[in-house]
Parts: sequence; structure tokens; C-alpha cells
Amino acid sequence: RAARVRGYRATPLFDAAGDVEVSTAIDIAPAKRHLPIITNSAAKTFRRCAREYQNSYVERVRSVRVSDALRFGTLIHLALEAWWKTANLERALAALDVESDPYERAKAEALIIGYDMRWCDEQYDVLAVECEFTAPLINPDTGRASTAWSRGGKIDAIARRNGLDVVIEHKTTSEDIGLGSDYWKRLTLDTQISGYLVGARALGYEPQGVVYDVIRKPALRPLMATPVEAQKRKADGSLYANQREESEMPTQYRNRILADIGERPSWYYQRCEIVRLAIDEHEAAVDLWQLAGQIRESTRRGVFPRNPDACVRYGRTCDYFGVCTRTESLDDESKFRRADTAHEELSL
Repeated sequence: RAARVRGYRATPLFDAAGDVEVSTAIDIAPAKRHLPIITNSAAKTFRRCAREYQNSYVERVRSVRVSDALRFGTLIHLALEAWWKTANLERALAALDVESDPYERAKAEALIIGYDMRWCDEQYDVLAVECEFTAPLINPDTGRASTAWSRGGKIDAIARRNGLDVVIEHKTTSEDIGLGSDYWKRLTLDTQISGYLVGARALGYEPQGVVYDVIRKPALRPLMATPVEAQKRKADGSLYANQREESEMPTQYRNRILADIGERPSWYYQRCEIVRLAIDEHEAAVDLWQLAGQIRESTRRGVFPRNPDACVRYGRTCDYFGVCTRTESLDDESKFRRADTAHEELSL
């Protein structure tokens, strides 16, 4: 489906009471290319720590180290991209044929095989996969486009179901994704969802919601051989039950995960459609507009405050912790590299 730009007159949108203007539909014209782009990832980074944003998006300095979670998430994303483009399991598994840890690949293979079994019968007409967009950043009070920023990003997929367009967003997580869990409740505050709707409209689609397509990462770990110095044997010379002579092979690990998936598929896979009302989109627009103003002010003054509360997240220390504590330098090429663009995930 060829992308098209859809324009329409400014139309007030009202809340349920019908007497309070909460949003304005504006002409979705292509954003000016010379304006800097603010993406969801950049916005999240600034909210978390302005100094991290400065290092990553202003200085464009990135760590050469890639976290396990990011590396595995990228691996799964490659396979899901192929799956949604082709609806073919073999093509999806072939996308995993990149340099990676054999146990990580085995884990990814198990999740993709299970994903195919879980969702292969769902009826979606795929319209676009991995589609980039730019759109104006709109002042929610005036309906006018920013002259300082445009917004941009990449949508995992856009599909049609029951005659309606929906945005598909893939996620991997270690959290509980059971319906009613905090994972889903938190999405009511997620401005990224409204951003996907803006992006899809800028590409000419008419999305009615965002389908969060979530995969929970296995809690199972590879069973490795017990170090010789830690081995304890029974009188007959055999190891105790909780010890192993040899490590589990990657194929064995994959099959063990697949067996667990077969027993409890809902533990691993959930899809839920997130609908945004006009008031939700308005609040998201206010949040992003205010944040963009804060970024611009920090950039103008060259002041990006540190946030010590964000130095450790999910048990992992920030890539720039050594820089902030003056034990490392951004110029250390053994630890950092300089990106060609602020948004490497985009070609725009």
C-alpha cells in the first residue's frame, strides 16, 4: 500500500460532556525535514536523565557494550519482522541466523516457534512492516506546528482486522503479562501509543487502536555442568540430583522451553488492543510538547542535569555512569563510539 498524506480541516474534538474542547485535529502534512526529530526513545531518555540524553542524542556517543536485554530484544525483533512480512515460520527462524550466543538463539527460536503456533490462525491483513514516519509536533493549545521540532519514529507493523486499521507494536518483557497485571495498567499512561496513532495517520492510514503484541521471556535458564571443584558425589560415584556432569545442549534448552510454552502459552504470549480517546491523545500531546520545550531549553543553555535516581535500572548500571563519576571519558574508544546520526534506528 503506497503511503499517502491525508489533510483535513481543523476540527474541534470534545470530551464526553460535549462542552470542553480537549483536542484539535490538524492538517497532517509532512514535517519539515530540516527540523530535528524527537522520537519516543529520545523522549524516554530525557525523562529518565537529561545528562544521558545529552550524551546519547546531542553528543551522539553510544556505548560499545550492548546489554543482554537489548541484544535479545533485537534478535526477537528481526524474527518478528520477517514473520509479519511473510507469515512464514521458516523465514522468521532464518532471520535469527546472525552472530549470537547459541543459548540466546535457542531461546529465541523457541519463542518464535511458540509465537507461530499461538497466532498463526489470527486474521490480519498486513499493510506495512517497519514503516518510518515523520509528522509535525503540534502545540495542543493552538493546533500549530512547532518550528523547532518534528516528531518521528518507526512502527513495527500496520494491519487491517475486521475492516479496521490497527497499529501492531511488538514487545518483549520479563514482567507478568497476564490480563489485569500492572504491565497493562501502566499502558494507560504510555504516550508512545498515541505517538503511533499520529505516525500511522501521517502515513495515510486510519488506525482505530494499537495492538500490543507482547512476548514474555522465559524464566528457564540453560542447565550448565557443575564445576568440578563443586561436584559432590554419592557413594556409587554418581552426582547428586541438582548437579550435572555435562552442560545442556542449546537444542535441549530450546526443546525444554517449547515444552513449557505448550503447557502455558498465555504465560508467554498476550495481545491486547489499546484504544485512545480524544482526551488521552490530548494529554499525550501536552506531555510531549512540554518535554520538547524542556529539551530545547536545556540545549539552548547547554545544561543537562544529572539524575542519580536513574544510574541503576533493572539491575544494570547506566552506560555513562563512569563518565558522570569522572572515572571514564566519552573519548575512550574502547568503551564508546560516536554515532553518525542521533537516531540510528531511522533512515529519515
